[in-house]
Amino acid sequence: MGQYYKFINLDKKEICDRSKGFLKLTEHSYIGNEYCNDILTLLSNEWKGDRVIHVGDYAEGNDGTTTGKLIDKIERENEVKTTVYDWSRSFEEIEPNKVNDKIRYVYNLDKKMFIDLIKQPIQWCCYNDNKISFAKFNAFALLTGCGNEQGGGDYFYHNKKKIGLWAGDKLVSSETPLKEYENFTEQKYIFDEGLLLSRRIKSINDKTEKQVLNLEGVMLKHFLNKYKDYYNMDLSKVKISKNRLTENEYKHFNTILNKYRNKLYNKEKMNLER
Repeated sequence: MGQYYKFINLDKKEICDRSKGFLKLTEHSYIGNEYCNDILTLLSNEWKGDRVIHVGDYAEGNDGTTTGKLIDKIERENEVKTTVYDWSRSFEEIEPNKVNDKIRYVYNLDKKMFIDLIKQPIQWCCYNDNKISFAKFNAFALLTGCGNEQGGGDYFYHNKKKIGLWAGDKLVSSETPLKEYENFTEQKYIFDEGLLLSRRIKSINDKTEKQVLNLEGVMLKHFLNKYKDYYNMDLSKVKISKNRLTENEYKHFNTILNKYRNKLYNKEKMNLER
């Protein structure tokens, strides 16, 4: 059976479910997802510094998962008689005043760490309006997940034991780096099920970035080979969307696209000259 997840604010006893659609963990835990955008926006304003968890409906105290002890503590402190997921049905429903879909940084005030959301490997490519765009896991949604590995749609790949590592901690989000937390350590865990990275690659750093870029480039070439004709792409007009990409990814993908264009152009030229 599939496990459904929801974000809840443990301090204010509030939820924000207006944009909740696909309920399984890996169905909505992507950068740009409207549900995640709502929660990240709240963490930069009304929920700033609050404890927010992303709890599954199978999560229970001492359930054997990495967050079992945390859920047990929440159940005992709040005298929860069912599950934390069901308990949150009594929480007040709120909405952010204006959604900020450009939130990029999330700070953990308890662990004195932060994440840069776009520093994740791409999971798949998309094409629309002459633009190729890319999907990536939302590390915030996974790091606050509770009850993982118990149902369909859960995350079972790279760093699966890191799911829930930030659950129960005080969090703050921001579109730009925040000076008051400039001494925090960046957490660089990779979450991937699309590139099939080597098990040795656990985080993004100077040594692993090149390997990740190369594998992402292979994915882009495969996408172009498979879908160029299907989408009837006009390669003279196709652009790489910069959204959700690091500068190195953006440069690398443009280099690949230009080489792909030139290869096809030279191939067509040779065919005409025969």
